[in-house]
Amino acid sequence: GFYTVRNFVEGGTMPGAGVLNIIEWRTGLLAKQMPPGVTPLEIAATLDANATKALQALPGLQRATVTPAASAKEYNATLSDIEAMSHLGLYYAAKIRGACDLALFDKSGDVQQQASAVQHLEAALNHWKKYVAAYTHQYVQPVQFNRAGLVDLPKQTEDVAADVQMARDWKPGTIDETQLKRSGTEAGFRK
Repeated sequence: GFYTVRNFVEGGTMPGAGVLNIIEWRTGLLAKQMPPGVTPLEIAATLDANATKALQALPGLQRATVTPAASAKEYNATLSDIEAMSHLGLYYAAKIRGACDLALFDKSGDVQQQASAVQHLEAALNHWKKYVAAYTHQYVQPVQFNRAGLVDLPKQTEDVAADVQMARDWKPGTIDETQLKRSGTEAGFRK
């Protein structure tokens, strides 16, 4: 299913990966004592940098001459995939940033943090639309994914837009950390 911005704020990270979830990051930031691990904003910066580099490289790669024709078709399909995945990376970078600002707003009530969250989520929506355009240029919709089942990416644009409205409507104190349901896997895998 679709993970909302609230799911991002409240969600865990991959066990044993050394990545802080957004609540851990917020707690460390507000206490001015960040626990060890990669922060969500570092993840967003890496996604943003790599996706931007890939998009900047595309024009040069698109001008390349590839022969025979069968190889050129596969080459162009690969470039289209790179374009789509780059926009998806930018979408996730903006969504993570929006979730971080929303988590801070939830704690502080600072409307500037809420406005920043909305701005990041609007950027995420724009990146999502570019991702969908690039993806549907090459692949028929809806598409069957192994883990997610049948997915209609253009239709999911409504879910992405709903994240923006969720941030606009968010009330400080929405998240009760004592009620967050953790899977227990955050401590890592057990043998």
